[in-house]
Amino acid sequence: MYDFILQAVFFGSLAVMAFLFARALPRVEEATDPKGIYDHIDEWLGKLPLQHLDERANSFMFKFLKRTRVIVMKLDNRIIRHLDRVRKSGEQAVSPTQELLDHVQGENKDQLF
Repeated sequence: MYDFILQAVFFGSLAVMAFLFARALPRVEEATDPKGIYDHIDEWLGKLPLQHLDERANSFMFKFLKRTRVIVMKLDNRIIRHLDRVRKSGEQAVSPTQELLDHVQGENKDQLF
């Protein structure tokens, strides 16, 4: 029985030591290496107001695309007006092929009568 009590006290003390070690473990900090240039760059980039830059980029793109849309619409209107003028002038003007056909048909009518 004496051996059992000694073993129980021994293992109990090991358990208490393990418990104390486990409680003290989170207080131990990891060894920090000196900061390198990449760490400084990372910290600097973390301080940048990227959300403001994103908002400004979105605003610029919105204005740019809106103005581009207006320019494209103006260009489209000019092309349509130009095509209408070409079509109207094409309807009024007689093509050289049509003049030749009219001339040939006119000669054939004179020969028949």
